Amino acid sequence: MTSFAQPVVCGVKAVLLCCVVLLGGLASADPASAVEASFDCKKAASAIEKFICSQAVLRWQDLALSRSYRAASNAVVGAARDDLLVSQRDWVRERDRRCIADRSFKDLSAPSTTLRTQAYDCLNSVYLDRRRALQDLGLTPVALTGISEIDLKPIAAARPEIAEGTEPRIAGIKASPDGSMLAILLPSQELDVPDQIWLYRVADRKLVAATPKPDQHQPHPDGSPLAINSLAWQGDTLYARVAVSSKDGQGEEGTTVVYAATVDANRRLDEVPGDIYALLDDASQPGVVGQDEVPESDWDILETIRGNRDFLAWAFDLGHGTIELRTRKRASGSPVYLVAWGSWGLWQYLFDTGRSQLVYSADTGITSFDMTTRGERRIAGTSRGDKPYAISTDRRLFVWSTRNQCGDEFLTEQDESKPERFCLAHLPKQERSK
Repeated sequence: MTSFAQPVVCGVKAVLLCCVVLLGGLASADPASAVEASFDCKKAASAIEKFICSQAVLRWQDLALSRSYRAASNAVVGAARDDLLVSQRDWVRERDRRCIADRSFKDLSAPSTTLRTQAYDCLNSVYLDRRRALQDLGLTPVALTGISEIDLKPIAAARPEIAEGTEPRIAGIKASPDGSMLAILLPSQELDVPDQIWLYRVADRKLVAATPKPDQHQPHPDGSPLAINSLAWQGDTLYARVAVSSKDGQGEEGTTVVYAATVDANRRLDEVPGDIYALLDDASQPGVVGQDEVPESDWDILETIRGNRDFLAWAFDLGHGTIELRTRKRASGSPVYLVAWGSWGLWQYLFDTGRSQLVYSADTGITSFDMTTRGERRIAGTSRGDKPYAISTDRRLFVWSTRNQCGDEFLTEQDESKPERFCLAHLPKQERSK
C-alpha cells in the first residue's frame, strides 16, 4: 500500500509527521558547498559564465535548466529534436543579449552598480521561463481539476489566539486514504506540537472540530488537551491519540486518551480496542528511518529524513536559509543526487513511499520527482513558493498552500504579507495508477 510521509512543518511534532532526528552522515559524501553550474566554473571564460558562477542561485538555475533540456531532448525525436536544439541556441543568444550585452564581468560584479542587480534579476527571470517551458516539454504537467480554496474562517473564529486576521495558522494537514476527508492540525501556543484537529469533508465542505479546544487557563484543568500525538483513519472515522493535562504529567509525554470523530460527532473513548491502538501506532511510522541507521555524530539535521525500501530523501541545511533537497538509493555507499536547491520551502516535502516519488516546492511551481527515473513533472495550477501539504493515499486529492489565488501559476516570489490560502484539487485518473 502506498503511504505518504508528511511534510516537515515548523511547530509540528516529529513523530506525527513521520520524521526522526538524523542525518548529516547520509550526505557526508556530498560536501555542504554551494551548488555547481552545469559547466565547469574553473573554465568560465565569458562575462556571463563568470557572472553565473559568482551567484549560487544562478548556478542552480543553470544546472536545473540543463537537466530540463536533457529531459525535453529525450522526449522528442527527429526534426522535433533538431528544432529544440535550434530554439535552445536562440534562447542562449537572447539571454546573453538581453541580460549581459557587452558588459564585462568587472562591470557586472561591482557592488555599487545597479548593473549587477539588473543582470541577476534578468537572468533569474529568463531561466525560470525557459526551465518551465522545457520541463513541460519533457513531461506533461499534472493537470489538476476542481481547484478550490478551503474556507478556514470557522477555525479562526473558534481559535482567535492562533489566527492572523480571518486566517488561522495551520500546523499540518493529513488526507484520508480515499481523499474524502481532511484532518487539519492546529498549532499549540505552548508546545512545539499541534494541539487540536478539525475535520473537513470535501464533498460538502463541512468543517467541524474533531477534538476539544485546549483550555487556555493556567494551570490547565485535568483532561485539557495538550498535544496530538498520532492520528489514523478507519473509513470516515478519525482516531486521535491526545496528550491531556493530568497530575501524572503536563506535557506531550503525559497521560494520553483516544478520540473518535466524524463530521457528525466526536467522543472520547472510555475503552480503546487493541486494533485501534495498533492503527495509531502504524499510522505514525510511514517513511521513518531509525536512528540506529545513522551514527550519533550525524544527528545534526532534524526532522527531515524519509525512506522506503529503495530510497532515502532529506532536506540538507547549508546555512543562511539555503536548503538542498537530496536523495540517494538506500544501499550503503550510493551516490547522493541533488533534487532541488532553494530556501526553507524545501523543508516541507511529501514522500510517496509506495511509488518512490517526492512532491516539493520548486521555483517553477510544486513538482513531482520520480526517484527511480529522476523525471520531474510540474503540477499545473501551482506557483513558485506554493507548499504541498497532503496527497491522499489513492492520489485522488492534493492539498497545498499559496499566497496567491488557488490555481495561479506565477514565477515571481510571493508577497509574504498576504494571507496563506489552503487549496485542494483532484488529480487526474492516470496519476492514481502510477
